[in-house]
Amino acid sequence: MAGLVDGSRWFFYEATDIMFEIACEPRANCNVDQLSFKAYLARWMAGTAKVAPFTHDAINKRLRGSAVAAAKQCTGGARGITCGTRWYEDGWDGSYGVGQQMNALEIFQSNLGDLVPGPLSNSTGGTSKGNPSAGTGPDGATGGGGGGGGRGGSNDPITTGDRAGAGILTALVVVFVLGGAWYVVA
Repeated sequence: MAGLVDGSRWFFYEATDIMFEIACEPRANCNVDQLSFKAYLARWMAGTAKVAPFTHDAINKRLRGSAVAAAKQCTGGARGITCGTRWYEDGWDGSYGVGQQMNALEIFQSNLGDLVPGPLSNSTGGTSKGNPSAGTGPDGATGGGGGGGGRGGSNDPITTGDRAGAGILTALVVVFVLGGAWYVVA
């Protein structure tokens, strides 16, 4: 895990703590997907810091540095709140769009991770109860599972009615497929 965190350095501008999209930002040729890359990276880095606490300090240092840089970039547009792409530049770079706004929102939000508790487990207060039979057990508590028209679990015996219904549906599918093929060819 530490190797993955260290490997993320490629997505930070020239050995700084400022996130950037290495694939397209230097040449200013990012597509729509690439323009929102920083949002996903920030979210998953913040999540990693929560579930792997030994990565917390290294990740949060980068998230804080990126948030400060993003805030300097979010000064554009008529109202002075539009965010740009190149966070390593002081002031708005003139770019704007959903991806840029999403990036800024996520980097700011990712810095709030220390204010909320991490994921819960059985030992830390989680209350979810598992069901190893995944609702197909004999207790019938979940009902509706398979063969028998919603009468219970999927382990119900297959009846003659089930076989007849399956045969009719199969025949209809075959007719529609052959009819469609004939329509396309003719």
